[in-house]
Amino acid sequence: MSEFKRQHPVAAITRSFELIRGNLITIVVFLILGAQREEFPFAWMFAGMFTLLLISGLISWWRFVYKVEEGELHIKRGLFVRKNLYLSSDRIQVIDFTAGIIQRMFGLVSVQIQTAGSTSREASLSAVTRKDADDLVLYLRKNQNGEEKPELDGEEVLMVHQNVKDDVLWRDFLPGKELIIAASTSGSFGIALSIILTLYSQLEPVISDTQFYEWVFDNLPAESDTSMIIGFIVAFIIISWLFSFFATIFTYGDFCLTTKKDEFVVTRGIFEKKRITIPFNRIQAVKITEGILRQPFGYATLSIESAGYGDQAGSGTLVLYPLIKKSAIPELFSRILPQYKDEIPSVKPPVRAARRYMFRNAAFFIILAAAGYILLDAPEWIALLAVPGLFWGWLKYRDAALACSKSLIIVRTRAIARNTTIMQRYRLQDMNLNQSFIQKWRDLITLNINVASGDHGYGVVLRDLDGELRQNLIEWMARNEVYTLPGIDEKSGKALPDFKTD
Repeated sequence: MSEFKRQHPVAAITRSFELIRGNLITIVVFLILGAQREEFPFAWMFAGMFTLLLISGLISWWRFVYKVEEGELHIKRGLFVRKNLYLSSDRIQVIDFTAGIIQRMFGLVSVQIQTAGSTSREASLSAVTRKDADDLVLYLRKNQNGEEKPELDGEEVLMVHQNVKDDVLWRDFLPGKELIIAASTSGSFGIALSIILTLYSQLEPVISDTQFYEWVFDNLPAESDTSMIIGFIVAFIIISWLFSFFATIFTYGDFCLTTKKDEFVVTRGIFEKKRITIPFNRIQAVKITEGILRQPFGYATLSIESAGYGDQAGSGTLVLYPLIKKSAIPELFSRILPQYKDEIPSVKPPVRAARRYMFRNAAFFIILAAAGYILLDAPEWIALLAVPGLFWGWLKYRDAALACSKSLIIVRTRAIARNTTIMQRYRLQDMNLNQSFIQKWRDLITLNINVASGDHGYGVVLRDLDGELRQNLIEWMARNEVYTLPGIDEKSGKALPDFKTD
């Protein structure tokens, strides 16, 4: 692999599709607006745009070459500005395989190579054979371990590949029942709704020029503006839920979690097959997320924060298990993450902090109700607007908790979903203890913890802990020793007055 080589020509097509996907809304609006203009033929405009994208993909493929030499991946790309990218094998943390519909038709895969501290999205091969991809991974891994360059030819390649397969310690699949439940209760419903509303806002001027609204109005059972608005709201909700449902099915179908000696391998996807490899030594935190639709049924999502993994948004979050019974997590930890399993008594914010949680969440609704009552002469029952905010604030207070042991710190918080984050002490990048003027008066503190993850890191904030914890947390961070948090009886492990455990 010491000579420069090009990818498979299919890379030109995949590059064109990437350009289309990245500018999909703009292209759709442009084509619809152009179709309304008789002075410029729609077919010529469509053909010209398609030809331009195809030429761009061909140029990108021709100017992209790569080679591996002396433990380093060297990539050249660019038409007018020639870019040279060098990735040393000892800096590479994660190598992902993805196979979309087009790649699978030709027996190819896409390879994304990510380094420590960034996602290095430029270091990707969009169309190579599976053998070339495996050889590339094995070559970089060998050099990463300080071994000599392997001769990946003939039977030796097959033997190395067989050894990789035999390294499997544990493998688990997502059952179909859990996949359906995960899709039905997916938290991506809000994202799907926002995308549909954005697309609708761009197309609404065009739709207004047609007879669509008149047709809908004429076919509604009750001919009124109210029924039309309600119908549109229901339609948006149903369409968004269907998008969310099928997106989850397509993303996590054929899900498999494989545990090897030094790494996790996650494979998932129906149309676009994806394989993600996460070394154990890059895991910074483990997160248990209980969505508002899943928590009542005892289900959660298990994910990890990795310093070597990053998606297109720069996040280092990787879903390790899309849906799992909360009661099954301890057993799963015993199998694959024993270092994150520990029974630790938890400490909650004191009772005097409850009012702050509730007021923070209800403040907006209280101001809105007061403005409506004073300025608009609204009835007194408008004050009930504050009730949902007060209730949600109480839920946040009830779920907030902190636990520490010699090696772990566990923080539980709630935004919309309830998140339990488990971090190893030596993985922490920094820990801040803040105190506002009002908190000082109430003897409360805010804990802020950050770990390396993706491009921007991952942080957890736990508000309004008892001020007595300040010194203990400082000593816990400064010294590697076991200690008992204030509020926990050392012998019985039970909470003392003004503290609660669960």
